[in-house]
Amino acid sequence: MSSAFDRRTFLRGAAATGGAGALALLAASCASGSGARSNPNQVTIWGVTGTFVPFQTKVIKDFNEVHPEVDVKVNVVPSQGTGDATSIITAVRGGTAPDLWLLDRFSAAQYAAIGLIEPIDDMIEEFEDQPKDEFLAQWLGFTIGEVSYQGKTYGLPHDTDARGMFVNRKMLTGAGIDPDEFDWEHNGPVSMDRMWEVSERLTKKSGGNYTHVGLLPWYGEGWPFTWGLGLGASYFDQQDSKMTMDSASVRSIFEFYEDWAKRYGYKDADTFIATYEPTGHPPGQTAFMADRMAFMVSVPSTIQTFDNYGPKDLDWGTAYLPTQQDGGDKYTWSGGFALCVPKGSKKNKAVWELMKYFTSKQGQETYMVPATSVPSNIAALKDPKGSAKSIRFFTESIGASTCRPPLPVGGAWWDSLADARSSVLLGTASPQEAVERAQNRVDPMMQTYSPFTLPKDYDTVRI
Repeated sequence: MSSAFDRRTFLRGAAATGGAGALALLAASCASGSGARSNPNQVTIWGVTGTFVPFQTKVIKDFNEVHPEVDVKVNVVPSQGTGDATSIITAVRGGTAPDLWLLDRFSAAQYAAIGLIEPIDDMIEEFEDQPKDEFLAQWLGFTIGEVSYQGKTYGLPHDTDARGMFVNRKMLTGAGIDPDEFDWEHNGPVSMDRMWEVSERLTKKSGGNYTHVGLLPWYGEGWPFTWGLGLGASYFDQQDSKMTMDSASVRSIFEFYEDWAKRYGYKDADTFIATYEPTGHPPGQTAFMADRMAFMVSVPSTIQTFDNYGPKDLDWGTAYLPTQQDGGDKYTWSGGFALCVPKGSKKNKAVWELMKYFTSKQGQETYMVPATSVPSNIAALKDPKGSAKSIRFFTESIGASTCRPPLPVGGAWWDSLADARSSVLLGTASPQEAVERAQNRVDPMMQTYSPFTLPKDYDTVRI
């Protein structure tokens, strides 16, 4: 068994048991590392990595022009999957955690539940001259809901996004299909039945292997939660404080996957992806950019990949997510990051000023335009200069968006849905067996937090 698996298991176990052991370990570390924290004007931050570093660097440079007294130290820490806090747990326990940490907002409730991050309510009260609710109204409602736990706030929202369907217009035109049928500025969502009709026309084989495909609903951002929105799936019963992952509405997601997997032949479709996107492939080598895949569910940062690595003749457009029935309502969901304070942060004025600037209108506009990300700050979202023109579809989709439920067992919930999808696609479990397994995995963890109530109106947009 690998050490990585052991660490992930430890974190999930801590969340499942209420995190008592983790809390004790984290609390014991607070007094350590005091020498590194002796300078009140030095702020350490674990921020972004990869191609986004230059945008973060510009934000911090602009911040220092306003606050030259603050010495910002940025540490590059490899990003980890949803729910995996290995690095931050190690740092907090060792007294070397940063003052600020840019984390996946969806993980905030889980990390708050085990005492890994601290609420910022006291900082708002100390450093701002307006009530907490008025101050937090600067950001999209669901981005605040995601960082809320048991009535307290655990961070300030940074970037956000939305899910949409990218369309390879060249492939559609070549098959005699009008690409404007899928253009969001001309038409609303198409139905899944229509998606299959078009996919059949576009799909080609040679020697028994796929060379071109239409929509593979499990590819990219085709997560169970994505399609579950269109199917009205519900995962948690507020009244009984119980997970409902074995409900008919959740089962319908996996019945949908099963249907499409049988139509394509999942193993053949998987071979297609492995052929055109082998493990470790460069970012410019994708089936979509090679004009081999006609539709792809993804997020706005994909446009940066097109700009940086795509062929010059790539002809793409965007469309709303397909609906299960004709005339269905538009839907999407948003993720993104937030700046939070790990246990042991100085939580002083310098930390607050950087946290506030980084997530402000000015900070977000500096970052979001080159990153092709959607601002979570409402003033930046409303400003035409606040985001790249190429992502207008995504910024205008925010009004129909929502977020994942901020559960203290969010990592296990998400993983169980992904595992259920894999089981159904591979044919190792029926949809009913898959959802029962997911329920039996997550609900016992959730019961350690019962009674639990999601934040009021956590999933509203509030623009």
